[in-house]
Amino acid sequence: MVNYPKLMVSEKGLNNSLLSVNGLSVDFETIYRKIEVLKEVSLTIVKGEVVAVVGESGSGKSTLAQAIVGVLDSPPAFITRGEIHFNGERIFPKDGKVVDYRGKGINMVFQEPLASLNPVYTARKQLEESAEIAGIPSKNKVRERVIKSTLSELMIRDVERVMNSYPHQLSGGMRQRVAIAMAIIQRPKLVILDEPTTGLDLIVQRKVMSLLLNLRKDNDSSFLLITHDLAVAANTADRIYVMYAGRIAESGPKRDVIRDPMHPYTQMLKNSIPTGYSDSGPLNVTEGSPPDMAHLPSGCPFNPRCPRAFDKCREKVPPLIDVGDGRKVECWLYER
Repeated sequence: MVNYPKLMVSEKGLNNSLLSVNGLSVDFETIYRKIEVLKEVSLTIVKGEVVAVVGESGSGKSTLAQAIVGVLDSPPAFITRGEIHFNGERIFPKDGKVVDYRGKGINMVFQEPLASLNPVYTARKQLEESAEIAGIPSKNKVRERVIKSTLSELMIRDVERVMNSYPHQLSGGMRQRVAIAMAIIQRPKLVILDEPTTGLDLIVQRKVMSLLLNLRKDNDSSFLLITHDLAVAANTADRIYVMYAGRIAESGPKRDVIRDPMHPYTQMLKNSIPTGYSDSGPLNVTEGSPPDMAHLPSGCPFNPRCPRAFDKCREKVPPLIDVGDGRKVECWLYER
């Protein structure tokens, strides 16, 4: 487990929200049928807060992030229900009013930067465009100094070579750092990070996350961190949402979710984190794989893998139950 600097904000009420997602549902159209990949997902981010969305591959994390920033491919993806509000304005569904919320409002670092970087432009050109959007002047080479300083902070030594390279000429980790630099140069109010440490070694991971978290001190930025690694969320987030099969399985303050996970799936994720000791024995991981979203089991989607499942779990999907202290869990074990 990597220990990042503790820059956690104090407890705040959720009435000062920067982003609010309410009952969001997304369908994917296939040749044979529609598949609901997000099911009434609700999420709130307070100004200056780091929120992590955790879950296995295929749980709907990236789809949620892309729906928020408005880059879902349609077709095949369609938002069927729900609302998204950002900074006090509704950005979905649109009511005819054009709200410019990208760039200095919401910026996203995608999981695969090769797909998001323009292949016909050098890294220099793309970084300069980001700096121009941020209003950084080019006079007296101010813009170039800011770009080089940002790349250096991301532990890029050969800055000139990287800036003059095309995306395909850079390694995966180097492309990731260029994409992160493009996002943070603009000093956005909300940064969405989709697996931002993919392809980075542990030392660079620590440096990158430290730099990102410092943004909220300097610019009062908020972060939505998409990750499959509960350990990363534990060291960076203020609150955690755990997703399974397109639904929120559990949510709450980070310290409570990590110390006392309530949903059996969250407990499984915690048990899958290695302790690092040679005598710790094998990991206590629940068998099975994430469900096929086109053929979900009846009842709770986690019931085939759940060691505590009983008859009701196999018959009916549980509601998201408010258990107090800012925590919610979608599990029949907590039915009152």
